[in-house]
Amino acid sequence: MNQQIQNENVRVGLGVFVIIFNPDFSKVLFLKRNEEKRKRWNATWGNVGGKLEKREYSLDGILREAREEIGIDLDKSKIKFIHAKEDPNFTDSVHAVHFIYATTLDESTSIKINSESDEYKWFSINNLPDSMLDKPAFIMEIREKAMEIFKWPFQIILLSI
Repeated sequence: MNQQIQNENVRVGLGVFVIIFNPDFSKVLFLKRNEEKRKRWNATWGNVGGKLEKREYSLDGILREAREEIGIDLDKSKIKFIHAKEDPNFTDSVHAVHFIYATTLDESTSIKINSESDEYKWFSINNLPDSMLDKPAFIMEIREKAMEIFKWPFQIILLSI
């Protein structure tokens, strides 16, 4: 069933998010959002991401958001598009389209969060936090797709010479 947006002043908002896993996909990085964001979104933990800027490609938005939010220059070649998620009723005035990406990062990588978050934490994929922006099932779905795209477990191809 289609849900119709009643407000005629609805705008389309484009966002990007990257779900960051450790190299063996057993953990996922979440940011504990600051108090203002926790109240706004009614959730404590979220992924790196945000709004796309005008005329910005989604992958470039991911790179910018990672620099801003965790102080890391992600390797563009290791970021994979996973999914587009549309929510015509994201808020009363926003029809949102989010581009979801995934990447891997070693847990020992130095992370420097900005003022949008209070802390970061690596969570076991089997012990995700209660108050997340995304549902655990969605994170698991993205993980499965990412593992397939990243070819995990990495397959060793033997060539006979």
